[in-house]
Amino acid sequence: MSSDPEFLAALRGRIVVVDLEGPWIVFGRLESWSVAHIELADADLHDLREGTSTRDVYALETQRYGVRVNRRRVSLRLDTVVAVSALDDVTA
Repeated sequence: MSSDPEFLAALRGRIVVVDLEGPWIVFGRLESWSVAHIELADADLHDLREGTSTRDVYALETQRYGVRVNRRRVSLRLDTVVAVSALDDVTA
């Protein structure tokens, strides 16, 4: 995933879903980014091994019920990011 300034600028301030390598998925408000990191506020850093939901089911539940905040701020390494999208863009 590259830190495409145009794409990320369009998402700044919005609730996004970030798919990471491995069993992690993150939801939160996109605050900022650099060439190496992306920062979210009011975030849910979720380990999919802790439940039975798939990525898609957990994303749809988050869209429906809201972000289950467990981090005020989180910084993610861009080299571990597989995808970033607005939570509103998640579909069944």
